[in-house]
Amino acid sequence: MLNIEQLKAESSSVNIVKMELNDFGDYVIVPSDEPTFFDRFVKGYRGIINLADGIPDKIEEIEKKYEGKEDFQSSLDMMTEMSGVNVNFSEEAVKIIDGIFGDDVIKKYFREVYEEVHGFMPDADCIIDFFEKITPIIEKIFNQKMERQDKQRKERMAKYQPQDHKKPQTKRKSSK
Repeated sequence: MLNIEQLKAESSSVNIVKMELNDFGDYVIVPSDEPTFFDRFVKGYRGIINLADGIPDKIEEIEKKYEGKEDFQSSLDMMTEMSGVNVNFSEEAVKIIDGIFGDDVIKKYFREVYEEVHGFMPDADCIIDFFEKITPIIEKIFNQKMERQDKQRKERMAKYQPQDHKKPQTKRKSSK
């Protein structure tokens, strides 16, 4: 006879946080017990900061390229290249955010704008706004996780009292 044992993860053993992103009921789930989530958040945040920090140098390079060129075509080309730098930032930042939270988080967060403006792409200010609002929530979730883990660790360790662990007895040689 074959005995089958069932082992199922209980949803109550995994802490998740549901964050509403807009008034339409769109949300994102943050798995506070998933060990890579906070690393992805920090890495993504730093990646976006690095992208943003590179924008002024790229813009300056484009300005130097068109320095002294006053004709309409050069002005148009310069604006197109500058716009491309900003578009590239936005596209990369959205990819990073989707990598942290899941697909279309930015579209959900700015849903009202996406529905009103065809082809909307959030700029650096929109991305910064998103991070300024979500970072305190992520910090709170992380701190709660650390407190919960510390409490659990202390409860586990409390089971093992020093009197439960006796030093091994060594045999003494008797002197004759």
